Amino acid sequence: MRKLQALTKALQTAGAASDATHAFADRGVLMPTGRDLGHGIEIGRFKYDAVIQLERYPDDAYALLAFVTAWLQEHDPDREAYGLADPDVDVSLNDDRTADVELSVEFEEALELVPDESGPIEFNGQRWRVAEVPIDVADALESMEGRADAG
Repeated sequence: MRKLQALTKALQTAGAASDATHAFADRGVLMPTGRDLGHGIEIGRFKYDAVIQLERYPDDAYALLAFVTAWLQEHDPDREAYGLADPDVDVSLNDDRTADVELSVEFEEALELVPDESGPIEFNGQRWRVAEVPIDVADALESMEGRADAG
């Protein structure tokens, strides 16, 4: 639920009051994958609805919607590839100055494990801990044999 936490924190940094902000994951689905990532594994994926409720939100609702849209495009660029639904928004006006806003955003996140002798998770005879698996990126390519067809 890293994306839920990150979006909630971003909204609070942008002005949503922390004491009037409630966030939780709803309708979660665990999908086992077991993909070997080299220095660790993707044990599965977690797809869920992130629900963020903002009580007595005092600012322009369009600014809030634009903020969320921009945040999603910058911090969750694979939404289309995963077939995630567009966010749902419910707004209830309280008075001339405030509204209660509920955002529901579908997220999908990798559940990654790295080897750790004292890790809390046992899987395939080994101990693991939850962490992002480091990715090695080549600095240079020494040689490459073969040919590529252009058509």
